[in-house]
Amino acid sequence: MTEEQASKITREQLYNEIWEISVTGVAKKYNADYNDLLKLCKEADIPVPPSGYWVKLKFGKTVEQLPLPESTIAEVTLPGNDKPKRIRKAVAEKSVEKDLDHEDGTEKTPEDESDDNTGDENGENLDDDAAEDECVPYWGGKHNTYNREKLYKEVWANPVVKVAAQYGVSDVAIHKICKKLNVPTPPLGYWAKVSAGAKVPKTPLPKTNGPTQITGAKTFEGVREKSSDPAKQPLEFLSDTEREMVLSAVKEIEMPVENAQLHKKIAAYRSVVKSWNQKDRKEEGAQRKKDYYYNPPFLAGVISNESLPRVYRILDALFRQVERLGGSVNDDLTLRVRNEHVRIEIAEGQDKVEHVITKQEAQALIKYRDEKRRSSWASEPQIRKYDYVFNRRLRISIRQGRYFRDTDKINIESRLGEMLIELYEESEVIRLDREVREEEARKKAEAERRKEERRKKYNKEVERAIELENAALDYETACRIRAYVKAIEASSGHDGLNEETAAWVDWATKKADWFDPTVARDDELFGERKHEKSSSEKALKEIWRW
Repeated sequence: MTEEQASKITREQLYNEIWEISVTGVAKKYNADYNDLLKLCKEADIPVPPSGYWVKLKFGKTVEQLPLPESTIAEVTLPGNDKPKRIRKAVAEKSVEKDLDHEDGTEKTPEDESDDNTGDENGENLDDDAAEDECVPYWGGKHNTYNREKLYKEVWANPVVKVAAQYGVSDVAIHKICKKLNVPTPPLGYWAKVSAGAKVPKTPLPKTNGPTQITGAKTFEGVREKSSDPAKQPLEFLSDTEREMVLSAVKEIEMPVENAQLHKKIAAYRSVVKSWNQKDRKEEGAQRKKDYYYNPPFLAGVISNESLPRVYRILDALFRQVERLGGSVNDDLTLRVRNEHVRIEIAEGQDKVEHVITKQEAQALIKYRDEKRRSSWASEPQIRKYDYVFNRRLRISIRQGRYFRDTDKINIESRLGEMLIELYEESEVIRLDREVREEEARKKAEAERRKEERRKKYNKEVERAIELENAALDYETACRIRAYVKAIEASSGHDGLNEETAAWVDWATKKADWFDPTVARDDELFGERKHEKSSSEKALKEIWRW
């Protein structure tokens, strides 16, 4: 929609959006004039959030959403905004103050604060593909809208603990909201009876003269996966007992005080970083990124000396909770979480500033120009246009493509609980990947085993077939000899065999029996015939005397 155009939307849609993103947010979304939008709401009898509503919501206080009264008006036309941009900006800034409690003029709406946590306004140069990464969403400042009838159906369809997890709040908060909306909840023992197959009557939803819908802040700073299943919750892969332990640790995790004694693995590792940084060949002002060619150790080269103590304290808080939950810390500061090897990556952002030429560079330029006048072969010194200066803003990556980072509104220390959950989520991803690799390796090994087994079986069969063929050739030879002997006997006529021929026949018959594998007669000179051997191996050879 252009600045001169107007947009038509339903009255109910405008009401829902105003209570979802504020009057200021709707004005920005549709490029409408803030004051004209307020006037439209008054004419269409659309209630707007009162003063202080968004501040209370931001700090976790329960607030009430005024219901939309009935009206004959079904559709409204949003006003356009043809004011100059600088005037529009001033009006928007003023309108923000109207939406907030005037006790603190520096406050922003939760929506603005949430927007500040996305993108990369810090001038960071951490990775070339950083724009493709996903900043883990911050739940602080977000809010839920609780509809009375919908909430009633939810608490009677699942235990309050599960409903609370879906809303990102505690089960105590859900009980309080149900009480405020006059929504009955299942009594103690209800779900045990249901699981046992008993039919337990539900308490009907009573009529009420109170509110039917209220809004409250999300108080659980967890990590929600992007999923087509909206009910998917953090740590759902853990058992109930283990999940409760992790969530308890999430609530209790906190930064150690300054100058506190660091975790022993961190204290020992500091010398590794210090030694590498002292030997680092990159000059001051150079862009710092993970250098895979030189493969520096964890934290070396990508964190300024001023930020290292802060990084160590963040790691200290995480490591102690991981160990408390049964994990361990390795010498290189990687972790064992649920027996899986989990790695943390930390880098500090750098601001790109115009390079100020140094005295040595100025002298090199003067020397180059002087040589250039005398010779065309002078080599021009390489002087960079920009310097990269560490800006104290940290970015912590635990899962691939996702990261936590400092912003103008939020320090990364406030998200330690989310990082702890992220470590466990990553351990599950690693476990699943490992099991897939192991299953693939098992299948590959099984295929190789079967292939080798078939090869051996095949070769054995080939060997037996060759032996059979060799034995058959011997049998064929024996048959030919016997046929020849019979022919000799037949040629002797009625006079019979003479003594010499009879002796030959006896000798030839014995040789036929020696060739015949079915008889396998041993010969007094040739010994046993190896019928399965090849013809070359069985060939009769004379013994020569040298």
